[in-house]
Amino acid sequence: MRNSNAPVSIYSRSRISDICEYAFRHQRTGEHLTYETLGKKIGRSARWVSDVINGRATPMREDAEDFVQACGNHYAIRMIKHLYGDAPPPTDPRLMASLTVSLNNLIKQCRDVIKEAEVVIEWERTRRPWQPVTQDDERILTHLGKQIEDLFQAGDDVHILMDERYGIDPAIHQHNWLVEARAHEIVVRDPRELMRRERQEILFTGGTLL
Repeated sequence: MRNSNAPVSIYSRSRISDICEYAFRHQRTGEHLTYETLGKKIGRSARWVSDVINGRATPMREDAEDFVQACGNHYAIRMIKHLYGDAPPPTDPRLMASLTVSLNNLIKQCRDVIKEAEVVIEWERTRRPWQPVTQDDERILTHLGKQIEDLFQAGDDVHILMDERYGIDPAIHQHNWLVEARAHEIVVRDPRELMRRERQEILFTGGTLL
């Protein structure tokens, strides 16, 4: 099975200015930011903001993320993340008629993932560890992966609509999840702790450390 570290994006890097312009024209902060006030929020000049919006300057990733986040436009935030391979692109707004529609789609995607996960569970249960992965095996696994991506997309759509319709910022969900994950020790808090745990696992299984 072939792996690739190349980002997957339908946008080219040359469209960063277009994304920033969209975010500025469709702000969701309620502040009606000007070039000057936006520049102050992100530590840039009004001239730089103008140059970005009008395509005379192409911001680096960090600056572009600061720009769209300051505008509070989560479609644009998703676009920037997708451009660098960190998220799916936003769904066409015409397909997001209401929160109810998006929630029903989320429920459907959950059911599809459960169905495909059960297929993979049965496949792994009957598979011998020494058997090579065949093309049919790859199809089973990649189909599950695609369904999971559909689920991520559906979840992000719900986050966006909750923000657009009811003012619930998606960052709140991320914060609440992180607080709970840290409390239950689900996530690794420190890279050195991860290394320590991996060394323990190697020794526990009878391996040797390099």
